[in-house]
Parts: sequence; structure tokens; C-alpha cells
Amino acid sequence: MASLLAGISRPTARLLRCCSVRSFGCSTADRKNFVSRILDRYESPTEDAGPPRETVYELQFHTLRPGQIENYLHAAEEELPRITEDERIPRHLLASWTVDIGAQDTAIHLWSYPTGYQGVHEAKALLGQDQRYVAYIRRQAELMHKRRNQVLVEFSFWNSEDMMKTCEPGGIFELRSYQLKPGTLMDWGQEWSRGIVKRMDAQDKPVGGWYSQIGDLYMVHHLWSYQDLQKRKEVRESAWAQPGWEEVVARTVPLIRWMESSILRPTTYSPLK
Repeated sequence: MASLLAGISRPTARLLRCCSVRSFGCSTADRKNFVSRILDRYESPTEDAGPPRETVYELQFHTLRPGQIENYLHAAEEELPRITEDERIPRHLLASWTVDIGAQDTAIHLWSYPTGYQGVHEAKALLGQDQRYVAYIRRQAELMHKRRNQVLVEFSFWNSEDMMKTCEPGGIFELRSYQLKPGTLMDWGQEWSRGIVKRMDAQDKPVGGWYSQIGDLYMVHHLWSYQDLQKRKEVRESAWAQPGWEEVVARTVPLIRWMESSILRPTTYSPLK
């Protein structure tokens, strides 16, 4: 940790020293990698929300007709793992959930495309030629009321696929979605590069943070992991005891047009439990 902090400003060093390996819940090596990403962002406040990364993500929201959730999940359990295991298709299923509290009868899927936008193009082309998948989508569409998706990029100070490896099975997830005012994404990223450190020190478990590039624009999604709703309450309340967290909230709330919180349960076939 000391070597990582050498040569940076004293306020930044004090901020980063507050994060213990124990509170983060991962290895020392993972911790150092995470702190290095925060340093890159924290010391470069004039940059955008994050440097370009090749991997992009797709978040799918499927709102189902009442009474159809079990039929939908049964079909998805048979088909989606097959797609993500097909090495020809540059698309990987990271997580699947149903909404426990929030928009009822909704399934949410998170996909990654490690080769970026080219992978999005190639995956959709290959899936369009897969007759089994095409038939699956047609059957699923009959069970849906509506569907939408967004293509996302990850914040530079977050690394979701590393964070997912630290999640313990059996808990719940919270997806907090924000639509920001146009022109405020850089400010949001600057504040949250500080805020996430404070939340980690409050025993919070950040899983992922993304912002939209295609679909609904100026959308930000933060994903958190908790043991249960009571633990969520305790952790979120303890964040207010962290010096500087109140200021982060005060500076980010004016950037928001609307926000939504959803409590999610992993499906049986979700890689992320």
C-alpha cells in the first residue's frame, strides 16, 4: 500500500489508507489493483468518467406478462448457458436475476463483450443464424409485455468482473439506476471515485458500476451485494459515519433526474450467485 501511495498528494493518501483489506473482503493483490485504478482516476479530475476500454456490456430488461415468470425462467435455463459456453460467440453471460422488490415480473441479464463493439456486431450476427436461439427468442417474446436494453461501459475505477469473484453465494443484489442530467457524467465519475472508497470503508460490497453508451443515455447503474435486507440497512446507515460521504451525496444528488432501486435475486443459471 505504501508503494502505491508514494508521490501522491497527502489528502489522496489519507483517503486511500482508510480502506482495509478486511473491509473490502478480497485479497491484498486485488485490493492493490483496485486502489491503483482509483489513483489513476483520482489524480486526473479533468478526464472523462473513464478511459476507453475494449470490453462493453449489455444490460437487458425483460418485463413479463403476469403468471409467465416460471415458463420464462425454465426456457432461459436451458438456452442461455449454451450461448455463453459457445466459444464462437464473443458474448458471455455474467449474471441473471429476477426482481424481488421493484418492477415485478422482470428478468434482468448482464452480458459482457470482451472484444468491444466488434464483438456486439459479431455476436448478434452469429445468434441471428442460430436457428435454435432464434426459435427461443420468438417463444420468449410471447411471454413478455415489453423489453429494452442498454450498451454500457464500465467506470475506470470499477472492475466488475474482479468484484464478482468476491461475492459470496446466497445473498441479494441491489441495482441502483440513475438518469443524470446531460453534461454531468464527468462530475458523477469524479465524485464516485471518492465515494466508493468511503462506502467500502463502511463494509459495503461494490460489485459493478457502468454508464450507458447506446439506449437510454446518461444512465448510470451501480450494483451492490448484501447478505440480506437487514445487512443492507446497517451498511448504508454506517456510510453516513464516514468523513466526506455526506459531501459526496450533496454534490451528486443535484446531478440526478431520476433514480430507481431494485432488489434482485439470482436465477438458478446465473454465473453470479
